[in-house]
Amino acid sequence: MNLKTNPFPLIFSQGGEVTRLACLEFFGLGDSHTAKDCLVALIKRQRSDGAFPSQFDPDHWGMQETVRHALLLLGVGLPPQGVNVGSAVNFILSHQRPDGGWCENRSLQLPPERTWLSTEWSITWLTADVVEFLHQVGMGESAECQAAVRMLRATQNRHGGWPSLARDPDDGPDGASDPDATAQIAFLMGELFGEDDPVHFKGRQLFESYLDECARDVERGYRIRLRDGKKEALDVYGLTHLLLSWLLEPPRRIQRGYDASDPRVKQMMEALIAVQGEDGGWRPFFADETSPLYTFLAVKVLVLTGMLAREDLEADVRAYAI
Repeated sequence: MNLKTNPFPLIFSQGGEVTRLACLEFFGLGDSHTAKDCLVALIKRQRSDGAFPSQFDPDHWGMQETVRHALLLLGVGLPPQGVNVGSAVNFILSHQRPDGGWCENRSLQLPPERTWLSTEWSITWLTADVVEFLHQVGMGESAECQAAVRMLRATQNRHGGWPSLARDPDDGPDGASDPDATAQIAFLMGELFGEDDPVHFKGRQLFESYLDECARDVERGYRIRLRDGKKEALDVYGLTHLLLSWLLEPPRRIQRGYDASDPRVKQMMEALIAVQGEDGGWRPFFADETSPLYTFLAVKVLVLTGMLAREDLEADVRAYAI
């Protein structure tokens, strides 16, 4: 299949340095001048304490930004013991909660609709990001990382899933499980403890049911919101996040066979191409306009699942790698 229109003008004209740098790195252009300019701009945003500013208030640090930007710095080759990554490690570890997890900066006023974030409760998917980060810097066996893993395993609910926030894991029906967090954490547990790990196995069973439901949504042309039964249009968020929760997450689900060879995934990817906008971008349900970040996420998932050939897109990307 082919995309309806070229997405890279949108990504590179409207995307921030994180989106552009991640895109160039994915296509093997991390040594280009454009990539280096993006890296310098990102490094300049890092605070003296090792943290990065929050998207909600640049006067305050954000834990999500700190963890994910540090992972990007690692991904483009900055050393784990270097000043940038090392200071981020120290900052993150200094804010671990007593339960082993991480939450957002208490000084932030989070938008009420961002129910997957909290300044009071540990955030499961963010804690999984930190576990990922600590393993990549060689601290997977550290006491801090092991405490985080224990928290995540203890937070799995009786359905096999994880809520976004580490409150009572059995508080509520199956809908209390967050599909994205469940997919991310279940396959992380499989990576750490093996395919036969009971936590991974139970989580993967629930993931299968989510994938089945997404395929049914594609067949009927809309999804049904759990909280009120309202019909919603298919969008890039719902069609990608079961496979890749964010730009730099390792594609564990895809690598386990959830690619275009799986009929459900192929249906989802065909639907993803169908909802591409006229400007070349994709719009997540919570945004009013197409998003450069989600546009690259869509492209990345389409390539990783085998729906698009990387080499067919490289020339379009190279035009921006000055």
